[in-house]
Amino acid sequence: MIERILVPTDTSDFEGLALQYALIFQKTLGAKLTLLYAQEFSLLLTGEHPIGYYLENVPEAKTKAVDELRKYAREHVPGDAPVTTTVVDDTPARAIVATAERIDADLIIMGTHGRTGLRRAFLGSVAERVLRETKRPVLTVRPPLLTADREVNFRTILCPVNFTAVAHEALDHACELARDFGASLVVMHVSELDETSDESIQTRFHDWVDPRVRERTRYQRIIASGDPAARILELADNTGVDLIVIGAQHKRFSDRTVIGATTDRITRFARQPVLTILRHPAVEPAREHEAEPIAV
Repeated sequence: MIERILVPTDTSDFEGLALQYALIFQKTLGAKLTLLYAQEFSLLLTGEHPIGYYLENVPEAKTKAVDELRKYAREHVPGDAPVTTTVVDDTPARAIVATAERIDADLIIMGTHGRTGLRRAFLGSVAERVLRETKRPVLTVRPPLLTADREVNFRTILCPVNFTAVAHEALDHACELARDFGASLVVMHVSELDETSDESIQTRFHDWVDPRVRERTRYQRIIASGDPAARILELADNTGVDLIVIGAQHKRFSDRTVIGATTDRITRFARQPVLTILRHPAVEPAREHEAEPIAV
């Protein structure tokens, strides 16, 4: 199911966390990794110069980036792991979306900017745009995960569902990952009304989940009530969940798409990695342009 993984990186320690998760997928599933570095290189050369200056120095900046990314791969990826490096002269978000399409990536693994205080409410702008524009599954990880005592692994996977088609897709992904990693699966439904004791809801939940899951992995079902995002995050924190898998149906807003409020809050605030399975509207926004990669 996951054969090609795209890992955007700026070679920092923080971005190395995304690579750590990618290596877990590579080791378990045998996936091929592509490390991507994206930068509008002309912006690196600040100041006012004749056009000849940029024509002469931009290629040198690109070559340096290629060399640094190759070095980073040699130092951080085990020698027997299949890995490709690519450098793209474009804005990071556009480059990530376009490169994922070009290599037919099954998964994008990327970090988000960590914020505190008021700024904690804002997901990193690059990750936010990628989630809005790509059709590929995206695994986002946040800086608080980068602690010396935290093991990068998947032992318990939480999959919130709401009886929609995209929730079925997310549940399929969660089942496959639980089976591949030998993890326990928790399937959760949260109703904004107090329906936890309603037998019809329990029966519907049972009938919706069990036929899809029971032969594939060990799991438990949980029904809760209240604010969906709050209950999901609370359960994830209190039960030692290692990964949240959630489906998101993109909705069109003017010439852009947006994801639902629950998914948005979970990707912003979860202390765990979040794998978002995306569905776009039937008509997708036109791509701004395809960036040309630098062959490495």
